[in-house]
Amino acid sequence: MRTLRLIVILGALLALSLPVFGQSSYILTVSPANASAVISKHGLQVIKELYDGPICVYLVTSPSADVAGVELEVETDTTVVGFEAEQKALLPEKSQLTQTSLTQSTAGILDFFLNRAPVSFFGSTVPTYYLTQPATAVIRLNDGRTATNLTGRGIVAIIDTGVDLNHPLLSAVLVPGYDFTRDIPSASEFADLNPTTVAALQQSTAGILDANNVYILNNGTAAFLSQSTAGILDQSTAGILDGIVGPLPEDFGHGTMTAGVVHLVAPSASIMPLKAFRADGSSNLSDIVRAIYYAADHGANVLSMSFSIGQSSRGLQAAITYALNKGVTVVAASGNDGLKTLVYPASIGGVNGVASTTNSDVRSNFSNYGSGVVDMAAPGEGIITSYPGGNYAAGWGTSFSTPMVAGAAALVIQAKPLSKPGDVLNALSKAKPIGSDMGYGRLDLFQALTNLVGSTSTTSSGTSGTSTTTTSTSGSTSGGPAKI
Repeated sequence: MRTLRLIVILGALLALSLPVFGQSSYILTVSPANASAVISKHGLQVIKELYDGPICVYLVTSPSADVAGVELEVETDTTVVGFEAEQKALLPEKSQLTQTSLTQSTAGILDFFLNRAPVSFFGSTVPTYYLTQPATAVIRLNDGRTATNLTGRGIVAIIDTGVDLNHPLLSAVLVPGYDFTRDIPSASEFADLNPTTVAALQQSTAGILDANNVYILNNGTAAFLSQSTAGILDQSTAGILDGIVGPLPEDFGHGTMTAGVVHLVAPSASIMPLKAFRADGSSNLSDIVRAIYYAADHGANVLSMSFSIGQSSRGLQAAITYALNKGVTVVAASGNDGLKTLVYPASIGGVNGVASTTNSDVRSNFSNYGSGVVDMAAPGEGIITSYPGGNYAAGWGTSFSTPMVAGAAALVIQAKPLSKPGDVLNALSKAKPIGSDMGYGRLDLFQALTNLVGSTSTTSSGTSGTSTTTTSTSGSTSGGPAKI
């Protein structure tokens, strides 16, 4: 049996800074009936068709170097749905708010890894710490599953860096995805690595460890590998250092990690990986927009997006609206700035914005907050999940709170297959209130699911270990968010 190893990675949100991608490249959103006339009228040339359906989206160029003038001219055309400069999305340096450190909560996670025994989980073998991690008790995952027998249904599409297509935890639930960074029908995270690194990573965790950065190498302690990563080294992990091949790109593994969180909550749901980000955390707004339309047209029931941009985008708004109108429940991260601020797509109406909490139901200091961006919260510190190469990892950030709620949405859809996006949010709003700036509160799957199916069950309450009898009611939770 393969040795189960663990890597701990700071899973900071893919927060995007947006410099102009090209002076004369733009995203044009327009109805099919008006497309030709708009393109001709404004002297635009089509670089690429991004989406062709009830709405048309193009990447276009203009011969004029006057970006502001071109934008003003086309935007004021009443037949245009959206027009904006293409933007290159880059992952900036992570703030001090999301740096991994040996805090009390981190130390608790390290202690938890002692239980490495392999157990069966919906057709795969997983380490015990994946199933019994603190976050599952906080959201009352097992209580809700026991009371309702819900394990998820439908397809959860994940826009991210791709996924390890052969990871033993995920391979059986993956449905075909797409790599928008290469325009190919695949979504492998390994596509961004050279063959030597891939081979080393698939054999062990050696590819994660950079000898130039590792400065702690004691059994059971955290080795900080760079500003954004840390590894837990046990004797078996330490033994592979002879095979080091160098550090991996900044955000390699992020997509596999978010997929593992969805699977933890909704193991019977299918997962559609949509690769719009490269392993270095970079993307283009046009690829993100394409991925949203793709998910909506290829059977996705839930869309999980662990990224944000700091400014509104009409193209992004149009794509989200299209997905919502097709019945897709859209979930997005609220951001890791630690601010009361707006980010997108989480702040778009109809999108379920997700904040991060500690395992003691306090807002994570890195999590954004406020009614304009947060609908609800979920644990986002030390979340244990899958990592490429058949490995496991733990991460911090709203990146990991988001797929937890996306998985919860798949549970609601199993219980009520005809649920619309608003119905899903209403079901999950039966949460634990934790403050007016955190939407409906922290995800509580026992309360949400038993309210949904109207069951009565004897189960443990929260993490206290005490047994209570809970009878569901049809009441609602106050303090909900107000999106703009």
